[in-house]
Amino acid sequence: MRNYSGIFLASLFIAVICTVGCTNQTAPEAPVPALTLTTQAQIRTDQPVITTPAIPTLPSTVATTLTVTTTPVVPTTPPLPPADPTDVSRVNFSLYSDSDFSVEYPSTWITATSMYTPYPVGPFYLYDDPRLTPPYRVVTITSPDNTKKFVSLTQDFEQAGYFSLNPTIDWCKAMFQRDYRDLSAANYLGNYKYFSTGTAMASTYDVLLPEGTRYYPSAYTIKAVITQRHAFYCGFFTDTKNFSTYRNLKDVMISSVKTADTL
Repeated sequence: MRNYSGIFLASLFIAVICTVGCTNQTAPEAPVPALTLTTQAQIRTDQPVITTPAIPTLPSTVATTLTVTTTPVVPTTPPLPPADPTDVSRVNFSLYSDSDFSVEYPSTWITATSMYTPYPVGPFYLYDDPRLTPPYRVVTITSPDNTKKFVSLTQDFEQAGYFSLNPTIDWCKAMFQRDYRDLSAANYLGNYKYFSTGTAMASTYDVLLPEGTRYYPSAYTIKAVITQRHAFYCGFFTDTKNFSTYRNLKDVMISSVKTADTL
């Protein structure tokens, strides 16, 4: 009986509390909207900003072999001057003249003087002769291509009239054999002439050796003039081929020679 009374009393107490709570409840306030937080990164200006540079992408390295070709330097040889015209009417002549002689020669040729002879042939073979007084005078006139030369040799007699020229064909042959002991003058000496020039006697002759000979020069014309006071020799020197090609030029030059003491 007592247990039922306690349960009843408890239920009644709970009912009273619920009634009081329902009568005193106020209306709920309007809901407060939720805050949306926006986070902003703040950069301090008092600290350096570190930036990372962009690293360029390098192309892949391909191993290559460099071949250096060295071209040897070949010295260049300047071209030779043009050859002289074979037609003498196209040649411009100049006059060389000194106290011994004069001669007409192509104006492009080069003149030089000396006290020795460049050719040990014919009358240009120098030797000690008691009848002659040194120094001997030599004039060389050379073509620009160095294929032709005119050479003169003047020698003074120790005594005037000490020697006279007897330029016979035998004299010319003897001079040839003196220089070419293994050759025959009958085969290679020709065009012999013997004549007077002014107050003196003179002679000319040609020497024409075969192509390929070991002698140099292989072709030339000699003119000898002997006066009371000196012995004069001049020559046109070249090779066998040019001797025929420039025969007319040679004739003009040799015939133009005039010695001073025969005028």
